[in-house]
Amino acid sequence: MSIKKILVISLFLLLLIFLTVFKFVRCNEKKKETSRSIQQSALPVDVYLVRDTSVTEKIGTIGTLTANESVSIVSEISKKVSDIYMEEGTFVKKGQLLFKLDDSDIRAEINTLKVEEELAAANEKREHALLDKGGISQERYDEAANRLKTLQAQIATLDVELSKTEIRAPFSGKIGLRSVSEGAWVSPDVPLADLQDVLLLKIVFAVPQRYAGEIYPGQKVTISTDHSPDVYSAVVQASEPAVDDKTRTLKVQALLRNPGVKLIPGTSVKVGLQLQSGEASLFVPTQALIPSQEGYSVFVVKDGKAVNIHVKTGERTAEAVQILENLVPGDTLITTNLLRVRPGIPVAIQNIR
Repeated sequence: MSIKKILVISLFLLLLIFLTVFKFVRCNEKKKETSRSIQQSALPVDVYLVRDTSVTEKIGTIGTLTANESVSIVSEISKKVSDIYMEEGTFVKKGQLLFKLDDSDIRAEINTLKVEEELAAANEKREHALLDKGGISQERYDEAANRLKTLQAQIATLDVELSKTEIRAPFSGKIGLRSVSEGAWVSPDVPLADLQDVLLLKIVFAVPQRYAGEIYPGQKVTISTDHSPDVYSAVVQASEPAVDDKTRTLKVQALLRNPGVKLIPGTSVKVGLQLQSGEASLFVPTQALIPSQEGYSVFVVKDGKAVNIHVKTGERTAEAVQILENLVPGDTLITTNLLRVRPGIPVAIQNIR
C-alpha cells in the first residue's frame, strides 16, 4: 500500500472520530441547556415532610402563692404577758416557746390544792383502815375517797390552765412581727404574731372547665414571676371536686419547695401547665394551609410538580394544625411561596424541614 493511500485513510479516520466526539459533546450541551431551562422555570419552595406527631398543649394562668401552713398566734386565756422568747423574722421549730403568760395565781391555787390533797389522801387511808375493821360505814369511806378524787381533778384542771400560759409554735416555720410587749394584757381575740411555713408553698390557680378532666395529682407545672427570670417547678397536689358554676373554672392547688425562701406568700405568679399529649397524629405547619370556600387545601410535591389536595383539619396549636384526611406520612408539603404556586407547575425544593 502506497504512502498516499495510508494518509488518506488516516485523515478519514481522524475526521470520523472528530465528528463523533463533536456530536456527543453537542448532545450533552443540549441536555444541560434543557435541564438548566427547566430549573430556571421551576418555582423555588421550602417543604415540610409529613410525619406522625403528637400535640402537647400548654396553657398559662395566674396563681397566688400561700404558705403551706399559716396561723395567727393567740392566747387561749386572758393573762398578762410576762416574757417573750421569740425573735422577730426568724425560723422557729415546732414546740418552741414563744410567749410566757403570768401564772402566779394558777401556781398559788395549785399549791393550795396540793396541801388539801395530802390531807385528803391521809384521811382516805385512815378511813379505809377503819372500814376494813368494820369501824365505819361504807358511806363514810366513800365521802373521804370522793373528796380526794375531787381535789385531784381540780389540780389536773389547773395543770391544763398552767400549760396554756406557755404559748408554743404549733409547727416549724418563720415567725413574723410581734404585736404585743411584755406586760401587755392579752386575750383570745388579740393576735400576738403570725407564723407561716414558707419552706413549702402552695400555688392556688384556676383552669378553664374544658381542661378540668386533664388535671391530676403529680402533674408538673412551672412557676415564674415578673421580677425574676427564674422558673420553678411545682407539682399538682389536689383540685376541687367540681367546677365553679360562676366562673366555669376548676380551682387547683400545687406544691412548690422553697428552700432558699426566694418566693414570698401572697405573691402573684405565672403558672404554666403542660397537658397530656394526645395520640400520634399528623400535625403540619399552619402556614401550609390555604383557605377557600370549600375549606382548606395544601400543595404537595409529586414528581417535581405541585399538586393541590383538599384536607380536613382538627385540633390547632399556636404553630401547627392537625390534618385528619388526605395526607399520609412521607408526603412533601410546600410551606413557602404559596401565592405563586399553581397546580402542575414545576417546583425546586430549597429547604426540607
